[in-house]
Amino acid sequence: MRRNAVFYLSPLSLCLTVIYLKGDVITRFISVLFCSLVIVLLSCGNSDNVAGTLKIITHDSFDVKQQLIDDFSKINDIHVEVIKAGDANQILTRSILNAGNPEGDLIFGIDNIAYKRINNFSELLIPYVSPNRKQIPKEILNAFDDIPYFTPIDYGYVSINYDQKFNQQDPPKKLEELLLPIWNNQFIVLDPAISSPGLQFLISTIAYFGPDSWLDFWKGLKQNNVLVTDSWTSGYYTHFSQNGGERPLVVSYTSSPAAEAFFGGLDRPPTQNIIFDNLFRQVESVSILKGSENIVNAKKFIDFMLTDPFQQQIPETMFVYPVKQDLKLPEWWSMNPEITEIQNFRFSNKELQVWITEWSKAMR
Repeated sequence: MRRNAVFYLSPLSLCLTVIYLKGDVITRFISVLFCSLVIVLLSCGNSDNVAGTLKIITHDSFDVKQQLIDDFSKINDIHVEVIKAGDANQILTRSILNAGNPEGDLIFGIDNIAYKRINNFSELLIPYVSPNRKQIPKEILNAFDDIPYFTPIDYGYVSINYDQKFNQQDPPKKLEELLLPIWNNQFIVLDPAISSPGLQFLISTIAYFGPDSWLDFWKGLKQNNVLVTDSWTSGYYTHFSQNGGERPLVVSYTSSPAAEAFFGGLDRPPTQNIIFDNLFRQVESVSILKGSENIVNAKKFIDFMLTDPFQQQIPETMFVYPVKQDLKLPEWWSMNPEITEIQNFRFSNKELQVWITEWSKAMR
């Protein structure tokens, strides 16, 4: 029988042929080990970055109807694991520390302020332009300078919520009034170094008072015994009087009062918004983490987040606005205030880090 080399298409067939052609036992043993290694390496190399579980790193407030996740999992034969890891700024910090070796495949919750903290997008993220991206309004895309590393999913506005039934006082009409004795021990703010809405509110105060005077306002709040919490969840659900807490003023979203009406089955909100000047629009995004083991399905999930079913349920699960326009939204959503004037305050990451440092020194 001729023992010329015979080549097959599969690595396994090729390796078995090599073993057959070698005559002695030791050579065959070494060949088996070599071929086993080749098969493993080739199998890994041909995986096309598809794993059995799609992992999404996100903040604690992320929510989505389970049926939608189940449908996506069934259609794509993939298990979806949602990893909630604190506030949006915390998950970004964790992801930066793990750049190139991520804890998950996608990161949801980087907003149009926090993204400035990323020095090199390509070291942390993988760009992706979804075919559904064209449905997002240009002004929303421009919140991230229309960079393909970020796909906007939702947006909201941060202001102050007031529970008037708690103390029967008329709400403050401007930020300066929060420094009056009547609001001593009454106000809850969120740590901007940790909390995403907390950072939004800080930026709003800097835009309102100016870069030279904003810190005096915060020092006045401290003298008036403002309460600083590390997250929106803690501030809103633990300390806000509407939810059994001891203070009637809290930094929150303009959609929170309408959400309270929805949960309580009420005809009108039990709390109210206090809106000062133009509001800053917070836009949240989803991105693929560099080093993901599941790039194919990560892209599919981004496409999925921009479909009508996913976008329509955002008001009822995360209580913010979907980026997709002209959707049929819940009737109670009309209780939200109409926001027409948007703050256009530009700043660099260097300025942002200086402000956070100055705030931390003054308030901690």
